[in-house]
Formats: sequence, C-alpha cells, structure tokens
Amino acid sequence: MKFVDLQKHVIELVQEDRSTEALMVMEEAKKNYPNKIDRLGHWKANLYSIEGKSEEALAELNQVLASGFWWNPEILTTDPELGILKNSSEFKNIVSKCQLMFEEGKEAAHAELKVLGNSLADTVIFPLHWKGSNIEDFSKQWSEEVLISNYLLGIPQSSQLFSYACYSWDDIDIASRDVRTTFNEFEKSYNLNGKDIIIAGASQGANIAAQLSLKSDVEEFDEFIAIVPAFEISELENILTTNLNGKARGCIITGDKDPYYENVLKAVTLFEAYNIPCKLIVIKDMGHTLPNDFQEVLEEAVNFVTNIETEESMANSRASN
Repeated sequence: MKFVDLQKHVIELVQEDRSTEALMVMEEAKKNYPNKIDRLGHWKANLYSIEGKSEEALAELNQVLASGFWWNPEILTTDPELGILKNSSEFKNIVSKCQLMFEEGKEAAHAELKVLGNSLADTVIFPLHWKGSNIEDFSKQWSEEVLISNYLLGIPQSSQLFSYACYSWDDIDIASRDVRTTFNEFEKSYNLNGKDIIIAGASQGANIAAQLSLKSDVEEFDEFIAIVPAFEISELENILTTNLNGKARGCIITGDKDPYYENVLKAVTLFEAYNIPCKLIVIKDMGHTLPNDFQEVLEEAVNFVTNIETEESMANSRASN
C-alpha cells in the first residue's frame, strides 16, 4: 500500500467512528514506513486530542521525539486538532525541543540532485517536488518503468527545510538559486545538447517551475509542465507584465476537485492574454494528487510543450475519468 493510500484509509476509519482501529493501523504502519514515524505520530496525537485524551496525545508526541524524529514547531502550534494541548507545559517543552532541532537542521540543509532515467532519451525533465516532500519520496512517483525508459530525469531537492526530512520552495530567490545550481550540476554530468529540456513540478514545485520558465532572465528553461500547481496569481501577473520570456510554452495538469483549481483557471486566462501557449489538462474528480494514469497524461503534456502535436490535434482542455 502506498503511503497516500494509507492516509486515505485512516481518514475513512475515523470518519466511520472506528478510532480504535485507526490507531492500530497507524501504529502498525510505523513498521512498514519507518521514515514516516513523525507523520504517523502526529496523526495519532491528533486523534487522541480529538477524543480528549491529552496524556495519550502527549505520550505519542514524546515517543516520536525519542525515536529521533521531530516537526517544524509551527506544524504543532498551528494545528487546531492539538488545541487541548496548547497550554500544557509538557506540550511547550515538546515545541521547544522541536525548535532546537529545526534550527540545527536548517543550518545543515543544502540543495541536492538525484538523476534517474534514460541518459540517451531525447527529452529531459527537471521536476520540482511538492512542499513538504523530498527527492527520495518524489523520485518514487517518477519511477514507473515507462517514465524512466522514455525520459532523463534530474530531480532537485530544495535547501529550504520545512520539517523533518521535508523541504519547501517558500523563498523564491533561494528556490531559483537551488534550481539553477542543481541544473548546472546536471548539465555538467550529462550531455544535454540537442535535447528537449522541460522544467516541471507538483503543487508548490509546479508554481516555481512555471515562474522560472516564464521569466526572461532565466535562460535554462522555456518549456514547463505544472502538475496540480499551487499558483500565486499576483506573482504570475508581475512576471507577465515585467519580465516575460516570449518563448515560454507550458502545460497544466490538474483536477476539477483540486483546491487550487480556480487559480489554475485564472492563470490560464492570463496566459491566453499574454499569448503564452499553454494546454490545460483537467482530470475529472481528481484532487491534489498525481493522476492515476500519470505516464499517459505526462506523455500528452510532453508532446504539447515540445510541439510534437500538430496544430489540428491541439486541445485547450481534456477531461478524463
């Protein structure tokens, strides 16, 4: 079972008032997902807190800390489901410990690069991970046999620590530096001459990928694929009006149930106004996740941004069950 499927299963159990079973499932999952103990412990603490079991919730959080894991303190202090713990001295002590480990982690954090796929492929994809992810987890989502056979993939990891083994692209200037630095490292190790180079990303990573492709002062990327992008419309407008790369060409893959769907529609309207070729692929009933048929949808996106499709076959949108 994929971790995301486990999360859905736990949510379903809680919604069905099967809390005891949900707690057992999460505890058992720690054996199968040893690198996710922080998330599982957080979920367990939430459930205990919702049920008014403060001591059990605090014990769970402390157990996670004792295992060597921790959280960004903000994750704990802003979580409404942990509300009954907020005034507890023990909870404040947990937050203080997390703050110390978070600061230490930020000092050690640095951008990284992972390469996989076919070095002889004609198409290179440089995908940026989700906020709260890392190159190990994200690369697994790009490791289907067809993908690593058809493409050469350079996957960068941000230097901006978000929580335990999780990273973000929050600061656009640092994000731009990390992406360009790791891409230059990628170029030095692999012969990319004559290949189609596409910057891509998921969620926050998709927003950054689109921005870098649209900027005229970023020469590395003209083509972009944005997967369930968390677009910042004001930032896009600023780039389009002051720093537009006239060669930019993109494709957006999203779902009509995605929380950022309305912003995607606004972005598409903006792109049309500034004559930026951009195909919109909408997956029916899909939320903030990758499509089930990811490899097929990605191929369609690649074909568009690399201009393989004929003008007659280009569509502005696509609905898929």
